[in-house]
Amino acid sequence: MEGEMGEQLVFVTPLSHKMYREANARGMGGSDGYFVCASLKARPEAGFEILAKAATIEAAQLIFDALISSGQRSAA
Repeated sequence: MEGEMGEQLVFVTPLSHKMYREANARGMGGSDGYFVCASLKARPEAGFEILAKAATIEAAQLIFDALISSGQRSAA
């Protein structure tokens, strides 16, 4: 799942062990689970930032929906 929030593209994804290490995601309990991430729409090659981690896809969906709906209210 992915959506736009201002200048950011927000998405949910699992991360491989390698991607987890490359993202410097320390203190998040490892690469298991689903990650809510954001990248700049104008510069996706700049990488991404981890915003949140969820144990299940359902929990990640709730976080994602809250972020996207919050961004839509702010833009209105």
